[in-house]
Amino acid sequence: MLPRMVKRAVELWKTDGPAWVAGAAASKVVELFYPVLPPVTYKALYMFLRQGYWPNIRTPRTLNEKIAHRQLFAPHPLSSLVADKWRVRQYVAERGLAQILNEVYFVTDDPEKIPFDNLPDRFVIKANHGSLMNLFVTDKQTLDRQRVIRLCRRWLRHKYGRATLNYETHYDGIPPMILVERYIDEGEHYVPTDYKFFCFHGSARLIEVDLARFVSHTRAIYDREWKDTGIRLVFPRGEVMPRPPRLAEMIQIAERLSGDFDFCRVDLYAPAPETILFGEITTNHGGGLERFVPREWDLRLGELW
Repeated sequence: MLPRMVKRAVELWKTDGPAWVAGAAASKVVELFYPVLPPVTYKALYMFLRQGYWPNIRTPRTLNEKIAHRQLFAPHPLSSLVADKWRVRQYVAERGLAQILNEVYFVTDDPEKIPFDNLPDRFVIKANHGSLMNLFVTDKQTLDRQRVIRLCRRWLRHKYGRATLNYETHYDGIPPMILVERYIDEGEHYVPTDYKFFCFHGSARLIEVDLARFVSHTRAIYDREWKDTGIRLVFPRGEVMPRPPRLAEMIQIAERLSGDFDFCRVDLYAPAPETILFGEITTNHGGGLERFVPREWDLRLGELW
């Protein structure tokens, strides 16, 4: 873990410069004042250190300002529902897209009940009420089952919205569950290529592509015609990829799922030419903290919302 953190710090220093790295470090100090600062003051200061500009949260113009405004003043009524990795499946199915749902082997609020003996050699265990609570099992025979049970119990106790210190309170109303899903094998990367569609009023306008998220994360961003925009968003830019063969169908799916939102991000996988799978829907991309380079894109996307 430590070598990865050092490597990441060096990458940020080279690409964003010492001022951004210092601001990111200072934002961790600001987190100490989360319990005492007024929400707007805390959020604005935190965003300033991460974004490099002082945000107008009450009268927002940029995408990140509008995400912050949504968090503090106008949560979308469907935010908790679609953030719930279990309940969102019904939302997807009700829109005629049950065929893109990944197979779920087991759901429980008691990790002791996970039927390890009946599971395949590879699978994924995740919590439904937040991010970064995933365990990718590639060889069941080497799995320490008691360690997994302890990890799942810790996840179930975890209040993700409170832990982020970023006013993502829509997570805290989600009843915590543990999901065991089919392992998505793309063959090339540890995790499948992640296609994230930025949708405004039911129209997909940008496509973020994330590769090797837990190994050597790179990211590229395209328009809906698959032209490279040149945007860099937090992670190093990846090489330009060939146009996915079923891009038009993925865009149609993203737009169908985003029809109830003024802005949301719809994530899909395409692990094989004949397969499209649902990932997630988020109404608060990056918590309003992801810095667009060049910065003008933050405003351009805000104008679409």
